[in-house]
Amino acid sequence: MKYADFKRQPLFWNGIAMAVLTISMIPLVFLDTRTLLGVNLWIKPIKFTVSLGVYSLSTVWILERFLKDWRFNRKTQIVLTITSVIEIVLITLQAARGESSHFNVSNTWNQIVFSIMGTSISIFWLFHLGMILPILKEKRISKSVRESLLWGLTIAGFGMIIGFFMTQPRPEQLELMKQGIFQTSGSHSFGTGEPGQGLTFFGWSTVIGDMRVPHFFGMHVMQIFFVIAASLLHKKETSDQVFMVRFMGGLFLSMNILMVVQTLLGQSIFSFQPLFTVVYGIHLLFIVSLGLRLFSFPKFLEPKVFI
Repeated sequence: MKYADFKRQPLFWNGIAMAVLTISMIPLVFLDTRTLLGVNLWIKPIKFTVSLGVYSLSTVWILERFLKDWRFNRKTQIVLTITSVIEIVLITLQAARGESSHFNVSNTWNQIVFSIMGTSISIFWLFHLGMILPILKEKRISKSVRESLLWGLTIAGFGMIIGFFMTQPRPEQLELMKQGIFQTSGSHSFGTGEPGQGLTFFGWSTVIGDMRVPHFFGMHVMQIFFVIAASLLHKKETSDQVFMVRFMGGLFLSMNILMVVQTLLGQSIFSFQPLFTVVYGIHLLFIVSLGLRLFSFPKFLEPKVFI
């Protein structure tokens, strides 16, 4: 695609807007020293603008490269753009107010914000899933490329739905609500004990289960498969390619499921747990081997004419 094609796409400008927002908010991390739960208020909006920016710019490539003639192309882009903008506006507004945007039901305004965010991301998820069927039906895409796109979109959809684990109110929160005390509803932490300091920038707990890890992993495995799809576009199609992409997709999905299970057990993915650590290691070994093999396939040979 040429730039002239990209600049007509809503998701392209959404990605650019997220990049601009990210750059503009970085100075605020140093200028505004307020914190929430020990983390600078502006870290969260930055994480979301980066994530949605990457999503937008990679997804617009899929829609315009493979689904250009799909009748719902533009509508899908518009809905994904509007819902992601709603998320970012509310997250940024809450950060500016010094309030948490997620799980916060401490007053009427915060309840409304949390409810709107839940609704908008649900719509976002449904329209994301809506891209799977037309990719599946598109016969002009080679099998290996189609498999790559389908695995990427499907695992990302699974990664998004993981977020709903976090929104369910915990027993102790429900008990407080019965008493008329509204503070939080849901959490990204699972297990007993304090989550600790967490990883730099991301804040993911290294002590107890943190559902943000499988949520992030699932959403952004999509970009790995899109890179694979792009690399296979100009390579000779073989049955081995299809098998390897399918095998890799199964490995990534099973890793994501294992992450969810480990988190629900209250264990941090970054702590050494013999069973889970060994299984992750085996998965990664196969994934790296398959990836190297896929990228080593020769490209189509250009025909040469000798006179």
